[in-house]
Amino acid sequence: MKKFEELEVVAQTLGDGGPFSPNTEYETVEELVDALVELGNTDKVFARHDDHLGLKSELPDDFLRSPLNDIDKPRFESAIEAVIDQANIIIPLSERQLTEEDLEEIQEDKLYRGEDIDD
Repeated sequence: MKKFEELEVVAQTLGDGGPFSPNTEYETVEELVDALVELGNTDKVFARHDDHLGLKSELPDDFLRSPLNDIDKPRFESAIEAVIDQANIIIPLSERQLTEEDLEEIQEDKLYRGEDIDD
């Protein structure tokens, strides 16, 4: 899979007719980050990666409120990079086919977190 380099491409992959939230258009960076974190919280991803949990709280509020089509790229360079880095991990993990080993790891992770795996 190709690496993401722009937030707009991440947004298209996640929502604009993509496989995750078809026909969803993200107006602000916050909407995009929320969708990315939500995808990261799925069992398929979370069992292998949880670094996204603090992502939103680490991003500046004015960056989160920025419209996706009008971001001050030089000013928010490190914030943009943080979101893209997470997208480059979360999206490929969510697209992979699960093996028996993956399913076992997901069950172990749920048990470790105290979840009832029968729910």
